[in-house]
Amino acid sequence: MTALLGSIVVFVCAVVATASAHVGTMHGLVLATVPATQRVVIRHDAMLGKAAGVATFSVRSKADFARLRAGGTIDATTDVDVTPWTLATVVIHGSQALTGAAAPVVVPQVFRNVHHVAVGEYAPNATFLDQHGRTFSMHDLRGQTVVMAFAYSRCRDARECPLITSRFRLLQQRFAGMPVHLVEVTLDPAYDRPAVLAAYGKTFGADAARWSLATGDPEAVLDFAAQFDVTAFPDERIGIIHPERTVILDRYGAIRELVDEGAWTPDEIVAAVQHDERLASNPIERLDLWLSSAAVSICGNGVAGFSGFTDLLTVFAIAIFFGFVAWRIGRSIARGTT
Repeated sequence: MTALLGSIVVFVCAVVATASAHVGTMHGLVLATVPATQRVVIRHDAMLGKAAGVATFSVRSKADFARLRAGGTIDATTDVDVTPWTLATVVIHGSQALTGAAAPVVVPQVFRNVHHVAVGEYAPNATFLDQHGRTFSMHDLRGQTVVMAFAYSRCRDARECPLITSRFRLLQQRFAGMPVHLVEVTLDPAYDRPAVLAAYGKTFGADAARWSLATGDPEAVLDFAAQFDVTAFPDERIGIIHPERTVILDRYGAIRELVDEGAWTPDEIVAAVQHDERLASNPIERLDLWLSSAAVSICGNGVAGFSGFTDLLTVFAIAIFFGFVAWRIGRSIARGTT
């Protein structure tokens, strides 16, 4: 069954990717380089039908990669038919600071030498301060299911951190009376000290007994986030750019779900938690969450807006329509040759 669903997701990815396949030019700002894989993280302008954003690119030429530095502004030929997207014929125009002078975001180190966790492993332990300055660790939360995400208080994009935190507010309501604890780990720990997080949490009605906003030593906090493949990139216009990842830990501290997209709904998370606890749950919500996450995991960020059943049915409808048109054309051709 899982193999069949995986094949369906691959088919959906192929349809989505075919609609936007292009090779062309890209202008962007280098945020970070990854020498081990010859890849580069770039904030790019709108290109090839893609909206402006941040993406990881593979650089074809070793010589081009060797010239790239964080802060460099570049033009390059871009191929978005492959994953990750690739760059060739790189032209460097200059450089600029990655953080603004008025309100700098402190990210001491971009890429971190840490173990990257996977589903089934126990979550790494770490010690944090919550929004009231109280110390707690991940081990302290054992005995409860934990739903965890990563955000920061200065995020100015209403579609990202504030949206996730708003959904956590709904989860706090939905999980009332259940042994579930919510954790949001800041990606701006140098600024997001307990008093800042307390004010941020108050805005969303966070109850510290059931919802911890976590900060602490900046290096330790960012190392913890990196173990979940959440890496923060400083950006002068946005603040911090980071991938979305929501984590569900069972009562023993084991990782049950890694949701690699931000389009989940509270109903989907509730269904996943109830299922893990062997409680009655909505199978459609669980499947919807799986489809959304699997699409991003298999196909990459190019389908990050994929939202489970809704988009799956849309793709099937498109496939059926074009299949019908092809069948009618084929019949017409066959009749004409008889």
